[in-house]
Amino acid sequence: MQQKKKQDWILILAFLALGAGLIFGGKFFMGLREAEEGLKANIYELTSDGRKLLESFTLKEGEQAVYEFHGKLGVTVVEIDGLKARVRSSPCPDQVCVQFGWLQFHDDFAACLPNSMIVVLEGDGVGY
Repeated sequence: MQQKKKQDWILILAFLALGAGLIFGGKFFMGLREAEEGLKANIYELTSDGRKLLESFTLKEGEQAVYEFHGKLGVTVVEIDGLKARVRSSPCPDQVCVQFGWLQFHDDFAACLPNSMIVVLEGDGVGY
């Protein structure tokens, strides 16, 4: 009985170590990618018919912009800083859109479903 408990703990610790390795390894390798040029930060309103383009910012080194989206919950603030974009703040309860962090690669996105908006990096950049 004692041996089985020890084996269970070893198995649990092995799975935890594997999971932590995958998470931190993925974050490390994602950090090695370089920002892409030729991308646009497209801000869409999510509607029952799909998505409607509200604003499009070409990402250029040294350029900055702030856009406020007025949704059904309130104001979502999107920040553009050079070759990256992010949702700076939003009125949604879980703040998942803010937790996406900086977007800088083709097809990166941050969505605020409660406030019906999404930011997507699209354009001439090459996907990975």
